[in-house]
Amino acid sequence: MISTTTAGPRRALAAGAALALTVTLAACGGGKDKSGGGGGVLTVATGSTGNFIRNFNPFAPQPLQATNGMIYEPLFHMNAAKAGEIEPWLATKYTWSDGGKRLRVQVRKGATWNDGKPFTAEDVAWTFQMAKENKAQNMYALPIASASAEGEDAAVITFSKSAYTKEYFILGKMKMLPKHIWSKIPVKERATTLNANPVGTGPWKVKSVKGMTMDLVARDDYYFKGLPHFKVMRYRSFTGNSAVTAAVTSGQIDWGGGFIPDIKKNYLAKDKNFELVNIPLATTSFVPNAQRGPTADVNVRKAISAALDREFMNRSVYDGQAPVANPMALLLPNYASVLDPSLKDAVIETGQDKVDKYLTASGYAKSGGMWQKDGKKLSVTVELVSGWTDYVSVAQLAKQQLKKAGIELVVKAESYAQWSNNRARGQFQMLLDNSGYTPDPRAYYAQLVDSTIPPKIGESTNVGNFGRYANPVMDKALDEIASSTDVEKQKPWYYRIQQEFIKDMPVIPLFYGQNEQEFNGNRVTGYPTEDNLYAAPSIWLDPDGGWVAARIKPATGKSGK
Repeated sequence: MISTTTAGPRRALAAGAALALTVTLAACGGGKDKSGGGGGVLTVATGSTGNFIRNFNPFAPQPLQATNGMIYEPLFHMNAAKAGEIEPWLATKYTWSDGGKRLRVQVRKGATWNDGKPFTAEDVAWTFQMAKENKAQNMYALPIASASAEGEDAAVITFSKSAYTKEYFILGKMKMLPKHIWSKIPVKERATTLNANPVGTGPWKVKSVKGMTMDLVARDDYYFKGLPHFKVMRYRSFTGNSAVTAAVTSGQIDWGGGFIPDIKKNYLAKDKNFELVNIPLATTSFVPNAQRGPTADVNVRKAISAALDREFMNRSVYDGQAPVANPMALLLPNYASVLDPSLKDAVIETGQDKVDKYLTASGYAKSGGMWQKDGKKLSVTVELVSGWTDYVSVAQLAKQQLKKAGIELVVKAESYAQWSNNRARGQFQMLLDNSGYTPDPRAYYAQLVDSTIPPKIGESTNVGNFGRYANPVMDKALDEIASSTDVEKQKPWYYRIQQEFIKDMPVIPLFYGQNEQEFNGNRVTGYPTEDNLYAAPSIWLDPDGGWVAARIKPATGKSGK
């Protein structure tokens, strides 16, 4: 039996959860208040555009950002910015046994739902049992065999196969739901109900949703005493990056995460108390459809990759803040411990000679300067969100570079709703997207290549592998990694994934994702910084944004400009 309170072989949680919690709150700037909602309004900018739709259903393709982390919470906080850090959330301890097929979770005492009813082990067991019984509610494709309460304070979940690889999703992503509410909703309606007045364990309740503004109000009975520090959390929606930039740079936003061109001049120079926290959490990539269309051909994927000048994109769009990725799409330095030593200097191959080699091998020939096959020119459509202006610029540069190499790239900018729906259903040729936001390389690679995650094209997933890539070698490696918590035993299988990644290019890595988060120091303090990275600083990140939102504090005694 393996008995541990870790999130894997490199994560340690203090045996005394109360002691660990005290240390964390002090590091996060926790206050001395006896109750939450000390005062003031925390104003944040969301990544959404247009009017808010009052939908807090965690199973919806596009629930409001506040759904996850602010209202519904997971069992543990697994710090997405720091591999190796975990803190108690709705649970205080967990124990794996039976080779990763059995998990026992110790449930926190004293937590309540925002309708006053106690949070119990029965809620935990029911949440997992619900996922087992309905594929649509099993958002992370967990191999759940059973789930039951063990007394009042523990839940036991068993799995049909080792679930170590899914640990981040099980403990750090899956949100606990109140049995007394959701069990009354018919199974067929659980994914479609708007859930306008959600009952969660989080520190906030929904106050109002009107147009492009949404207000949450702090609970005064939140189980983390003294949290949150603001009375109201106000979300503002905008029409796109330009509108967000105008609001952030004028000081209207306390916490933003939009891309700002030439950010030193256009943001930091405007006020001495404006601060930028930029921690790479993901790899930006072109995501090809691996089942349909021209990108189902690995040689087409490799040819597109070889035609791209990523460093020029980095300098032109991101002022050099987005370093070029490696061909394994391995997020470094976070995952350096599992990097194949033989690939430590690996770089993505580029050049017209490589483009010519791959396309010729797949039967393409040049005509009029453009590659074609069977009388059709090689044309690929890439979809991206119209309001994400940095991605629009990246795509336009890619279009120019690919045209020079003889490949047509059609850039299709669309609403977030349309883009995310097409992504979830696999109904695209290629996407401009990013992957990561997890401290666990097991979960990271599973999101990219695990063939058990996505359903068939036309059916929806929010978890990953949106291109429906399938490779038995990758699946075998993930299964082997899942069978042990011994890193030394896992490493050869990580190496196999990286080698296979270079060979098959399931996604086309571009660069480490720029992740600018802006904080108005005239208004707020206690947010994550490079010196105190207690969570990922991104307002939109599920669930780290919720962890930070409860701990960020009003600033006092500062004046800017």
